[in-house]
Amino acid sequence: MQYPLEHTLNPSRASQDSLGIIYDDGGEPKIVRPDFVFFGQQGDGTFTADIVDPHGIQFGDAIPKLKGLAQYAERFGDQYRRIDAVAKIGDTFRVLDLKEAATRAAVLAATSIKALYEGAHASDYLV
Repeated sequence: MQYPLEHTLNPSRASQDSLGIIYDDGGEPKIVRPDFVFFGQQGDGTFTADIVDPHGIQFGDAIPKLKGLAQYAERFGDQYRRIDAVAKIGDTFRVLDLKEAATRAAVLAATSIKALYEGAHASDYLV
């Protein structure tokens, strides 16, 4: 039996009730706040949390933010069912599964965010 997911928008302001992830932007530490944190209950009664962060590839800080999210996933990924970064490429939404080690490695090595979302480490995001 599957339970419906409850969702919440992550507050964009700095407060105790928002998830903030530190990233490096040219040697300056900054904070990215993923847009969505979903909570759900599984059939065995345990609760899950998912991070889904829509990513605008047109912004200059897109790669540093994505790298920070990948580093967070490396460190705390076992606390989440999924950590996804989503971007619209053309008319298609693409997703990077940051729970996957190979995807995190590709993100950390990336110099082009568009190429990353168009590449083999991304897949179509089904909405």
